[in-house]
Amino acid sequence: MSYRILSTEEKVDLHSYLKDYLDAHPETQIIIGCDSKNRDDLTIYGMVVVLYKEKRGGHVLYDKIKLKRVTDRWSRLWKEVEYSVALAEELVQSGFPKPAFIDLDLNPDPKFKSNDVVRAAVGLVESMGYNARTKPFSLCASYAADKVC
Repeated sequence: MSYRILSTEEKVDLHSYLKDYLDAHPETQIIIGCDSKNRDDLTIYGMVVVLYKEKRGGHVLYDKIKLKRVTDRWSRLWKEVEYSVALAEELVQSGFPKPAFIDLDLNPDPKFKSNDVVRAAVGLVESMGYNARTKPFSLCASYAADKVC
């Protein structure tokens, strides 16, 4: 995976960048999120790692994955959850602190189509030992991931 800094587009090695950043800013929380968009014959997943300092904002690292178009909405949204959990697991297994949250770009309000995925997604995230946030509380990572897509 080739991550970039959102504000500069500079390529970085995620693990070494995170280590250096967290050493310099130990109060930083890690928040993970993913969003997706269908464009032409592709589905583009934007994965973000937000390095959040309370009351000071976030620093965003991102990667994009392009796959053959996923036409089923439920499957596309579920893949966002899978990518987020896999990234959290990779970071924790590499010795980084557990993310403060995994932000899910899903809405629990029955008026929204993503509602049918929410319970399963939150269940998966929480069963893996992470804290899940959904809309409207998942602004940090879901907004950044939406921007990346």
